[in-house]
Amino acid sequence: MAETQKSFELIDPPGVAPATTYSHVSRAGDFVFVAGQIAKDAAGNWVGLGDAGAQARQVYVNIGKCLASVGATARDVVKINTILVDRADRDAVTAERLAFFGDHRPPHTGIVIAGLGSPEVRIEVEVIAYVPKGSR
Repeated sequence: MAETQKSFELIDPPGVAPATTYSHVSRAGDFVFVAGQIAKDAAGNWVGLGDAGAQARQVYVNIGKCLASVGATARDVVKINTILVDRADRDAVTAERLAFFGDHRPPHTGIVIAGLGSPEVRIEVEVIAYVPKGSR
């Protein structure tokens, strides 16, 4: 389901747990902004509780679905922001990021903070993609 406002489009892609207070994807011209994704499956169930690698894997599944909703892939991502609650999770999360992006290496910022929106969340990732309209 998509909602058009002004010169941007808000999208809630199928297969991603519905957000109650925001849209998962915003397309503004040729840029696509994906909201921070967490480790919930399509039904809203937590995935990988206590396991940052498993959570990251689900996060990237969700990002893939968000990107696909606008005809994009991981290769269209131009910026990644990763937020962790434990520095010790860095290697497991990095392995999943590298698996998702393959040899595509867009700029990445990693941030470690005291906590995220729910105590179950060990990782949250948001991305920005560049997808010229009509390119696919």
